[in-house]
Order: sequence, then C-alpha cells, then structure tokens
Amino acid sequence: MAELDADLLARCAAGDVGALETIYRRHVERVWRYAWFRTHSHEAAADIVQETFLRVARAAGGFQGRSQFSTWLFAVARSVAVEHARREKRRRELATEPRVLRLVRPEPAAPGRSMEDSEMREAVREAIARLPGPQRDAIVLCGLSGLNVREAAEVLGWGESRVKTTLFRARHRLRDMLQRYVGDRPREGQRAARP
Repeated sequence: MAELDADLLARCAAGDVGALETIYRRHVERVWRYAWFRTHSHEAAADIVQETFLRVARAAGGFQGRSQFSTWLFAVARSVAVEHARREKRRRELATEPRVLRLVRPEPAAPGRSMEDSEMREAVREAIARLPGPQRDAIVLCGLSGLNVREAAEVLGWGESRVKTTLFRARHRLRDMLQRYVGDRPREGQRAARP
C-alpha cells in the first residue's frame, strides 16, 4: 500500500529527502499541468513547479492536516503562480517605463541651457528628498549610485522583487512630481491628447 502524502510530508519535515522525492514524483505532473495552463509557458511553468516544491519542502513541518495534502499543495502552487504573474507584470511595466531621471547628459549642454539644467537638477533633488524612505533608497541606489537590482537588494536586505516594485512606484511618483520637466507624455494606458 502506498504511503500517505501526509506521512511522507512528516518524513520530509524530519529531513528525509527520499520522502520529498516521492511527493515530487507523485504530484509533479499535476502541478506542471496547472502551472502550464496558468502561464502557457514551459519556462514559467517550470519555475512555478520548482518554487512550489521548494516551498513544500520548507513548510513541510507546518502542514496541519486540516485539509487534504493535494489541496494544500495546490494552494501553494496557486500562490506561487499568482506571485509569478505579478512579477512578470511588474517586469513588463518596468521594461516599458520611460526614464524619468536623466541626470547625466552624454552630450555637452547647449549654451543657455545651463540654467534650465541647474533648475531641473534642483527639482529632481527636491523630488527625491520628498519620496518616502524606501522609495528614496531604491532610487538613490539604482538610479543614482549605479547599483543593479540584485546589489540594491543586498544593501537594503530586501528581495529583488521588492526593489523592482519600489523602483516602479518611485519612478511613477517622481514623474508626477516632475511633470513640468517631463512634459505631457501620457502615462501607460492613457492616450495622448489630440491637438
């Protein structure tokens, strides 16, 4: 008779890798199918499956048995899939986000522009100072200090997704505060006003 999933999970919580392998073999196909239908992407489905079983391994000792193991497993898989979809949406938004900060010009400024540039630099500095602390930290580290997201996450003690989300929000807020300098570019999802 096959060992019950709950018993396997208890063995997994005690460090039995073989029990986790059995759980994986028993359920991977169903989790894969679920993940694939959520994403329609083999790569994304593989990521979701991997993260789901990693979370199962980490949370094995927390399974209370109040529901069937498969219900709990798919709640974990759903949570991972939802987080994956949010990350992908944020990644796409960040990839299409217009650059608000252009503090260093690659070409020399034209005569008469130094006053404008000085005024804009001051406006940017003031706008950054008005950002909430976490947004200011993210903008300063990634936008001004040249750190990438991974490096900023290490510095801040955050996950990379939190850094990306915070940067996205900070850029939107800065764009709103600096509308006078950014121009009348429409926000994503808005149409440009017709002349």
